[in-house]
Amino acid sequence: MTDREISQEELNRLVDDASYLQDEAEAMQYVIDGVPYSKTPPEGRSISEMLLLIDHAQLSYYRPIMEKAIDDPRPTHLENFTHYKEDFEKDEEKLEDVHKILKKIAKHRAGLVNAIKNISLIDWETVVYRKKEPLLLFDFMQEMIRFERGILKDITDQVRIYNQDKKQKRDIEQRRSQRPNQHPTEN
Repeated sequence: MTDREISQEELNRLVDDASYLQDEAEAMQYVIDGVPYSKTPPEGRSISEMLLLIDHAQLSYYRPIMEKAIDDPRPTHLENFTHYKEDFEKDEEKLEDVHKILKKIAKHRAGLVNAIKNISLIDWETVVYRKKEPLLLFDFMQEMIRFERGILKDITDQVRIYNQDKKQKRDIEQRRSQRPNQHPTEN
């Protein structure tokens, strides 16, 4: 078992970190139209797909495990839940409406943040099991935050690369337009 005690400061940080995704999803709605969110890079997922994965993970994996660990007196074993990466299916129809995805993420995250706030400090020390190894519920939820931060970093990287490519193309076009017209001489 684990003897670690969760402090109020740690819990406050978890709430803040969990709230960050909601804020980020709301802010993205204003800038997402300027990027190719449905374009899949050679390696990886499109921005829409990554956002859908975040929402799927919180709805089908992290929140149900958190709720079971709190509500059920029997031990919670992560192996009894299908990992979000194993049952994630990209729904092409959903991927087309990135604004709807962002609104759902924000709405679902608001509910998760409220659920987190309603869990008593002592209950965050509840132990869940991963392959028979004890893991504090608090640490499990921290994994969700790290997963989401990684995805948000990947999204930021895709946007940055897209903007660099766009700027490079603009610069090339500008240089081309500033050159005098060069036509091959006719003999």
